Amino acid sequence: MHSRRIALLGSAVLLALCACEWNLWGTVVRPTVEDRVRESLSGALPAPDSVAVNPDSFCFAVFGDPQIGHDFQTSLARFKEEAAERGMDFFCVLGDLTNDATPEECDSIKAQLDRVGIPYYATIGNHDLYQADGWERFKQDYGPSCYAVAVADRIKLVFLDTADGTIGLTQFDWFESELQDTLLTRIVLTHFPVFDGERPVMWRLASGAERVKVQSLLERYGAYAWCAGHIHGWRHMQVGSVNHFTCGSMAPGTLDYGNPGYLLFRFAHGSLSWQFVELD
Repeated sequence: MHSRRIALLGSAVLLALCACEWNLWGTVVRPTVEDRVRESLSGALPAPDSVAVNPDSFCFAVFGDPQIGHDFQTSLARFKEEAAERGMDFFCVLGDLTNDATPEECDSIKAQLDRVGIPYYATIGNHDLYQADGWERFKQDYGPSCYAVAVADRIKLVFLDTADGTIGLTQFDWFESELQDTLLTRIVLTHFPVFDGERPVMWRLASGAERVKVQSLLERYGAYAWCAGHIHGWRHMQVGSVNHFTCGSMAPGTLDYGNPGYLLFRFAHGSLSWQFVELD
């Protein structure tokens, strides 16, 4: 009887695995967010240089999730045309550059991002850690997972590592110190949203306490926006005084909702404006 139960249990597990899409996230040993943040802030991984722009007039795009897979397809070729037509100065990519973080995917997405032909910044997503060497590869290609960049003494871009769905104590301390630079308009860029709208809990920061703390800090220091990816689509909510954007996606195929697109920021006449641009 005991052996029969074991056989039945094994069959049930096999059927469950066959019925589900295989997910590498729970099977890979990888550095924690504390490990990545400490390394990113140690000085061993210098922050990317600030891009040179006209301080009186510049524009840049923000989007998430190219999530390139085994077929190496994204919407970046179309985005390249947009960047040229609109005279973009740079762009920001909010994680999930790859689907499975294989060497082939990493090589292909890096080449496609480089071919856009203008400077860009990147932060890390959960899919970029789907291989044991995911963090090693990310920092080799893009540098630290959390950093801040001041652009033309007009705005500050604060990139956070939320690839585990959490922020952690070390990163919170650093994050608050960066938000205190109130002379610049501050935009936070990361993978996970704080608020998920109609989406289930898995699509936002995992900890309720962290979400409350994030919103409190953003309002206390007057941050302009929290820009996130993770959900493949576009959404804007204003919570208190803070804009919360899910910034669109360059992922191929059917998105969670809507079509591929990006959030376009423009700085002109001393103020910042935004619009969502859907790719045709």
